[in-house]
Amino acid sequence: MLKKFWWFISYYRKRYVLAIGFLFLSDIVGLIPPYITGKLTDLIFENAIDLRLFLIILAIDLLIIGVKYIFAMTWSYFTFGAANEIDYKARENLMTKFLKQSLRFFEEHSTGSLMGKSTNDVTSISELAGRGTLSLFDSTVFPLLIIIMMMVVVDVKLTLASIIPLPILAYVVILIGNKIYVRWDKVQRAFDKLNTNVLEDVEGIRMIRVFNLQDLRYREFVASGKDLCDRNLDVVKYQALITPVIRIIPAFTFVIAISYGSLLISRGEISIGQLVSFTYYLNMLVWPMYAFGQFINIKQQANASMDRIQEVLDYEEDIVENDNLVDVKINPDIKFEKHCFKYATSKDNILKDLDIEIKHGKSLGVLGKTGSGKSTLLKQLLRLYSMNTNTVYLDGDTMDKYSISSVRELIGYVPQKQMIFSKTIRDNIRLSKPDATDEEIMEAIRLADFEKDLKIFPKGLDTLCGEKGVSLSGGQKQRIAIARAFLKNPDILILDDCMSAVDGRTEKNIMNSISENRKGKTTIIASHRISQVKDLDEIIVLDAGKIVERGTHEILVEKGKWYSEQYKNQIARSHFDEE
Repeated sequence: MLKKFWWFISYYRKRYVLAIGFLFLSDIVGLIPPYITGKLTDLIFENAIDLRLFLIILAIDLLIIGVKYIFAMTWSYFTFGAANEIDYKARENLMTKFLKQSLRFFEEHSTGSLMGKSTNDVTSISELAGRGTLSLFDSTVFPLLIIIMMMVVVDVKLTLASIIPLPILAYVVILIGNKIYVRWDKVQRAFDKLNTNVLEDVEGIRMIRVFNLQDLRYREFVASGKDLCDRNLDVVKYQALITPVIRIIPAFTFVIAISYGSLLISRGEISIGQLVSFTYYLNMLVWPMYAFGQFINIKQQANASMDRIQEVLDYEEDIVENDNLVDVKINPDIKFEKHCFKYATSKDNILKDLDIEIKHGKSLGVLGKTGSGKSTLLKQLLRLYSMNTNTVYLDGDTMDKYSISSVRELIGYVPQKQMIFSKTIRDNIRLSKPDATDEEIMEAIRLADFEKDLKIFPKGLDTLCGEKGVSLSGGQKQRIAIARAFLKNPDILILDDCMSAVDGRTEKNIMNSISENRKGKTTIIASHRISQVKDLDEIIVLDAGKIVERGTHEILVEKGKWYSEQYKNQIARSHFDEE
């Protein structure tokens, strides 16, 4: 266990040293009042005390209680302060890990699972760092101090006889704790599943209502909730076994102590006051027994949670950068040379022997059937997956020479499926440029032809978009994402079929904005609509990851192949729509 949790023990070792030091002092001071009580009892039985002596003893007792309170307050501050910082540090470590991962990581870990690890599992670790640390000390060091005091102040034989049941208690509690560990892991996995289902229902609420799936999704939620409840009850069942054990077994220690202690008094080996002190100390042993059960419970839950968190922290990153990387120059030339790519889950290459060259300031259109590899090609520059960087060149050097962050800094990317955050329209647009002024934002909105839509929102830029942009139409979400990219004014603009939900006039306005404002900068557009790419410098057509056609719009139309057929079909369809 120590190895597993050493990272936060070492990180906050100064706090823990102070906490344990003051906790030790607090426990030492707490051992004095029982001794004083026993001596006071003997003085009373022997009629050897007056009011003055009684008041002095009482004052000493109160002083000791005050000192113990100060020590207790200090160790509590350091212990639970460290626990809260560990809570923060664990979440920070997880978030840092999430942000470094390629998309493959998120394909293997559901959002619900990652949320569960970042919330419930981190809380379990924090509990161990706080209450768990206290319980560990109080169930190990504190009872040892009590037992030593009982032997020194009262009697060795009485002490050894009274603590006979304690090893039995330890064995039973550890046995129950092992059962809790196995079941707590299942609880967390059930919580992951429930969490994922709820997140999906919130994101897909429109589809649920459109297809009238409320009852079905509710039944699935009830089933997941019932499974989580049953697994929690399974844990509670074993947790409930601990309480009777730590109450019944200590009761035998009192039976032994009173019985054997009375015998020792009758023999004159101990005094009545010593037996009073002994029962006082024995009563103090009850909390360590509870603490031991509490520690086992907290430890096993934290063990299971730490295993789940460590699974994420130990995940081998797909994309690892070395320390000798440089920043790419602005507006670089782009070149793919015999470039191939496959996803980790794919058997065959998705992209095959691609030769593409895009001079800075030029534009490229990418067309092809659904599944031909258009989106995959566009993502190569973003390095969202592990890939062969030796066949991708920026300004004549292979891509692996440059840091990923510097390459991404030059790119404005608008994907097919836009990510709209639960923020205002203003905040969503300026994600690409956090320090942007309202004037810059409005200019980006104008370029994305979103001005007419903005006027219908009562709060304008301050309108909340809702979860995943639930309050917006598909076209509005696309244009907010396009405005976000325009605001960045990137050297390389990548549009991945991101105008599928806008009408022809709006599309034309956006394309005019690109034509007028992207002079001298690189633009790459993937689309199913030829109207979006026909004015670009070069167009390629992909089929099963290979380039099957390339050239300008006019050249491709003259060839009479797939591109030409698509163009004729789309022209005919547009005439039909106009009629």
